[in-house]
Amino acid sequence: MVLNKRIFRMMRENFGRYTGIILLIFFASFTLVVMGGIGQNLGRLLTSFAENNRQEDISFTTDYPISDIGEIERELGLSMEDFISMDVELSQSQTLRLISPNQKINIPALNEGQDLSSSGQILLENLYAEANGYLPGSTIEINGKTFTVTGLISLPNYIYPLKNPFDILVSYSNFGVGIVGREDMEASGGYLRGYTVRFDDSNTSINQQAVILRERLENEGVNISDWIDNRNNKRMSVPWASVTGMQSMSIPIPIAMFLLCCIIVGIMNRRIIRAESVIIGTFYAQGYRRRELVRHYMVIPVLLPAIGGLSGVLLALPCLSPGVNAMLMYYNVPFTGIEWNVLHIALGVLLPIILMGVSSYFIIRRQLSQTPMELMKGDKHKTKVNALERVVNLEKFKFNTKYKLREQMRSISRLLFLLFGIMGASALMMLGFTIQNSLNHVFSSSTEGTYDFAYEYSFRQWHYGTAPEDAEVFSAEKFYPEGNEIMEFYVTGVQSDSEMIFLEDLNGNPLSVNQTIITRPLAERLKVGAGDTVSVIGKRDGKTYDFMIDAVSGTQAGQFIFMPIAELNIKLGLPKDAHIGYWSNIRLDIPGDQLSGMKSLEDVENAASEFMGPMLSAIIAMTASACIIGLIIIFLVTSLIIEESKKTISLFKIFGYKKKEVRSLVLGGTVYIVVVGFLLGIPLMALSMGGIYGYLGEQINMVLPVIVNPLYIIICFAAILLTYEVSKMMCARKVDRVAMSEALKSNAE
Repeated sequence: MVLNKRIFRMMRENFGRYTGIILLIFFASFTLVVMGGIGQNLGRLLTSFAENNRQEDISFTTDYPISDIGEIERELGLSMEDFISMDVELSQSQTLRLISPNQKINIPALNEGQDLSSSGQILLENLYAEANGYLPGSTIEINGKTFTVTGLISLPNYIYPLKNPFDILVSYSNFGVGIVGREDMEASGGYLRGYTVRFDDSNTSINQQAVILRERLENEGVNISDWIDNRNNKRMSVPWASVTGMQSMSIPIPIAMFLLCCIIVGIMNRRIIRAESVIIGTFYAQGYRRRELVRHYMVIPVLLPAIGGLSGVLLALPCLSPGVNAMLMYYNVPFTGIEWNVLHIALGVLLPIILMGVSSYFIIRRQLSQTPMELMKGDKHKTKVNALERVVNLEKFKFNTKYKLREQMRSISRLLFLLFGIMGASALMMLGFTIQNSLNHVFSSSTEGTYDFAYEYSFRQWHYGTAPEDAEVFSAEKFYPEGNEIMEFYVTGVQSDSEMIFLEDLNGNPLSVNQTIITRPLAERLKVGAGDTVSVIGKRDGKTYDFMIDAVSGTQAGQFIFMPIAELNIKLGLPKDAHIGYWSNIRLDIPGDQLSGMKSLEDVENAASEFMGPMLSAIIAMTASACIIGLIIIFLVTSLIIEESKKTISLFKIFGYKKKEVRSLVLGGTVYIVVVGFLLGIPLMALSMGGIYGYLGEQINMVLPVIVNPLYIIICFAAILLTYEVSKMMCARKVDRVAMSEALKSNAE
């Protein structure tokens, strides 16, 4: 068709604009395939690892061996396996947890080297070995005995290897897990005896089956401690939060970018057809049919998304493997390869073509629905005063301001494209900084302000009496709301005269700990306040307990109810002097076989610093991407304004306006929309993060507050304005190239 020769000319004439659209589509398709692919592959690796290596449903420790394991397995429909473990301090800041090999549950996956074959050998988990320079063949000194590292492993119950299940961050340089022979551990002494359980019935609630198992064991006189299920064990639940987070974000962001492209391409198609209406009317008069012209004008709306989508997908595919491996720097899962998701690939290529093709088809068909006579007259599309211009009174402004505002309001679709585009780019830019602020706040709340101690020691069994010097006792028990088993939280009993915990109300006023206080995150999730009564289920015994709330604390340091220790012990049926741990500002000499865990707040701070390093790189990447997207959007709108205002620009030059004044009038009007778009991007980001945090918080039973730092808002605003100025510089030469004769050409036409 002869008309198709015009396509290449149109591509050359609008090369910058079409390149910008292709880049937007490229970013969207790339994001869809990469985020969806990484989430899907990580989920597949986690699922296969959990199934093939028989990840536990529950684990617990006991004070003496359970003798009738086989009978329990047959009666309750489960698999149970015992293990022994011990924590060894290799240095003041480094702890290695030794565990005996398992055969039925939590089977180690050997990634490199050889399995254990004799005494004096050890298997180390991958990430700990890498962080501390251990390779197969290396030696490690443990309790005066030299062990040889024979292999590197992954453990299904330590995918996210936290030292304690209630911790937040891992530190591979400070904590790791190793597998050694049972005989080596028994020879050392001081070990803990534990059991792992995997239920055969996957359709029944784990908690319901766990209550039956626990009652059976307690009736036999078994003293149980450290009872935890996999849904509330962050070592196994945190990786799944990453999977669901990436999969949930892999569709909305690309679709939003595709829709922005639909708007700008629709604007361009309508402008082109209106500008060529006389030519199109002539084509009709010469015998061309409407479907031929529709097909001609549909080439570019299909070609652009095809190029952008295909290039985005092709570049995304080789990025999947590095992306998954980057996630495996945090999660210790065997890497078995990458699988390409055909659906993601098809969506990355076809979705932009379908969205832009369908929207452009209706716009083009509508524009070409006029008669040849109407098209040849070319007067139907004279600029009209729209509803927005009629509502806003511009007469009170000076000419320059009036002109800039009127130019923006003259095209509602163009205005919306710029507004939504800047909103999205601003929200994306602030997203990274907000995540950093929120995590910093959570980490600092765990170590500063609320707690004034350096070490927390948790016992395996209840202890009685008073605390040693420079320490305070506390008690704690797990509970959950009825019908929401995953939402576990601690009710913590503290000394009524405690000097190691400080709580403030929502207005910042100190609270006495000699009352029942709920932290703000838990109060918001339970939807309760001061004066309300909370009815919850005890994790240990399945009984219902009621707690009368006296005050709400504004602290963000986790989900807790604090109350006097004596009152909590009475509710639990324990002596008044019972306690489950110590808070102390000095290291206490407590035998390791008595402890279920020890947390150092200094280690928490170090782990936070270690985590935030890679986080900074991600924030920089998100900021750069947002700036590029914003630059493309502003450039596209500005170039359209120049194209539509050529006659006006030439008249300004004829009237004697200076080059700088013309640039300001034509290019400066979009600054109002940029500022408004940025301001609207702040609540958009806050709402988006609130939804994301709420969803992820339910997955890992953790509250992440949305913390917006004014300093970072200013930085993001400066970045957006800088992007705006760069776009103006790119378009300034286009304004300068508009000749005075454009006004005469327009009148001649």
